[in-house]
Amino acid sequence: FIVGVHSKYEGILDELQNLFIDTIHGEKGKVNFCLWDAIFDLPEIEAKTAQNRTYYECKRWGYTYGQFIDMCTPYAKLINNGYVGKMPVLNHKSKYNNTRDIEIYSRLLPGEKSDAESIKDINPYKNRAGIFKDKFYKLLPNEPCKTITAHMYYDCHMYIHPYSARGLSPREAARVQGFPDDYLFLGTPNEWYRQIGNAVSPLLARVLGKGLKNILKRIYRV
Repeated sequence: FIVGVHSKYEGILDELQNLFIDTIHGEKGKVNFCLWDAIFDLPEIEAKTAQNRTYYECKRWGYTYGQFIDMCTPYAKLINNGYVGKMPVLNHKSKYNNTRDIEIYSRLLPGEKSDAESIKDINPYKNRAGIFKDKFYKLLPNEPCKTITAHMYYDCHMYIHPYSARGLSPREAARVQGFPDDYLFLGTPNEWYRQIGNAVSPLLARVLGKGLKNILKRIYRV
């Protein structure tokens, strides 16, 4: 999978590839984290119930620039490159939801989705359950989170908080992706979701960078 290699390095191409793969595998599984490890220390917020009030902020629905809290959990230490201490909670705001969606969120148990018996009477997609069976999904706290996607720009139905009747906030989604807590997303809250969902995980990028660094060190014997 290494392309564009100068001819004088072709003799060690297999070695370089193996070096890269070994670096990646060496990072895999060092510590296993679940969703709750990533988000449990963030301030509690509720689903936003005021429509078309993009920039309104309060303790109940969250803030763009929030309170300082101790970022000292093992997962926070990982994404913050070893830093332990007080930091502001950035981009931690809930998305607007109507009364029906909040009721659906509250009825579902972790791991349940659109075909759950508990929401059949109010599920707007019940006549298309085979197509939209994953339209609503309440995340499991003790498992890895579902892959974060830019669809959160539209709604967070597939990313329902395991214990609150709301979707994940942008900061919670960013935590899952591995963004450091001091990374401030700009634009509207919906644009934050899009940026997060379209991004390559910084944790993945860090590991890939280590692999490339080891290749360059081997080539130049640094």
